[in-house]
Amino acid sequence: MNDDPHPTFPVFVSSVCGELWDLRAKIYHDIGRENHIFVDEQFNKHRDVTKQDDLEVADELISRVREAKAFVCILGGSGHGSPIKVHDNPTTVSFFEIELFQAALLKKEIHVFVRGDFIPGPRLEVLLDVLKFAFPEWRGLKTHSESEILSGVQRVLDRILDQRTINPWLTVRAPIRRLVQALYAARAKNHSSPSIFFLDGATEPRGVTPRLDVLQALADELQQQSNEEKRLSRLWIGLRELMPLPYEELRDQELLGHWNRLLGQWVRAAAWYGLHGDTPLGCLAALNTQTKVRERAAELFPRQSGAADVAYPAGALASAKYSIGKRLYIREDREARFNEALSDIKWALDIDSGDKSGLLAIRGSVFRQLGRIADCINDYEEVLRIRQRSSYPDSAIGEALCELGYGYLRQFSPRKGLRFCEEGLEKLRQGGRAGFLARGLRKLAVAYLVNGRLGKAYEAREEAKAVAIKHGALDQL
Repeated sequence: MNDDPHPTFPVFVSSVCGELWDLRAKIYHDIGRENHIFVDEQFNKHRDVTKQDDLEVADELISRVREAKAFVCILGGSGHGSPIKVHDNPTTVSFFEIELFQAALLKKEIHVFVRGDFIPGPRLEVLLDVLKFAFPEWRGLKTHSESEILSGVQRVLDRILDQRTINPWLTVRAPIRRLVQALYAARAKNHSSPSIFFLDGATEPRGVTPRLDVLQALADELQQQSNEEKRLSRLWIGLRELMPLPYEELRDQELLGHWNRLLGQWVRAAAWYGLHGDTPLGCLAALNTQTKVRERAAELFPRQSGAADVAYPAGALASAKYSIGKRLYIREDREARFNEALSDIKWALDIDSGDKSGLLAIRGSVFRQLGRIADCINDYEEVLRIRQRSSYPDSAIGEALCELGYGYLRQFSPRKGLRFCEEGLEKLRQGGRAGFLARGLRKLAVAYLVNGRLGKAYEAREEAKAVAIKHGALDQL
């Protein structure tokens, strides 16, 4: 038995517990030898479920899924699992569901085994359909006896353990740019559906009203949570709470407002987490759905909605398209995405008479990627002037300084770039979202590197990693 208080398990087993308790115990003890396969109730057998904080348990499950090399899903019985409670309010999301969600989010290697007694209830069937973009099709799969499932899990474990003996330098890894490029190309070819929507537009029409007490409890949790991975899990619970009444059918202004708010928060957390690309859980998909939500609110409540509640989210869409574009490696595709981003920014600048610094910051980054460095620096300088003139928080001014410094590096002004990056980082340490600090540290590391200060570059890069890991801003790793 492993005495490490937090050992890393290469395989994670997910299923409803009650109906598969004995099978899960055999997998943990007989196949995994208590060292290699994570089975929650077996590893945490002394946890008192009557006193637990369900969100803390969900956070542990999420971290275990992230650590695992393979995710094994066993479908048996008919249950959906025990609901997660938020401030003692039962939600529509179960622990089983949060495990499946996280595996889909991380694009894990997923193995599905169907036991002979599997008859999915309506909730579970809809859940599997909602996540079909990431999970193997379960309908039509051969059913297995308990002994066959044990043998299958053993094969998964053996293969994962064998991979540990391979020299990692000899392992060919597909970089994230290949994945984003492939997703972009697949979507571009799909002329019948050129736009992607959150969860591919899937809903769960059950005819029940979303619980406002759950949504309020989640809003309180989100306000206190700085870890982006944990924010996404809580946002998933909130969005699933809304899904029984699809936004296309809503005539309730408050519920449309919840859809708008949660999708907007999803976009921000997903951006720091690295959910870029044409994926159903990505920033662009959530923004396209948010656009539809706002259009419906504007149609139903033209005189009652605030301008921001119904506006086309041009700036956020430009940012999402920029993030996709810089990860594409085919030149024509990169330029196409960047030009789409520039069009959105131009649209927003033409109609927005307020603060334009955020839009100019995005445009400056697009110009940098396009090699238009003089235009890039002009925009970054204007961003800094606006924020200093308008007495922005130190963190926002620090972000502008770091971006400007990074622009100067591209202009072959290394000492000037370093000076701005150092000044910006000092201000970023005063507060604000941790992702900005991690990004500023990464830019400072580059500035140190081009100035020949290798030790300082290494220290900044390592601190950036530590901040990104602590706060779930995995996009900055």
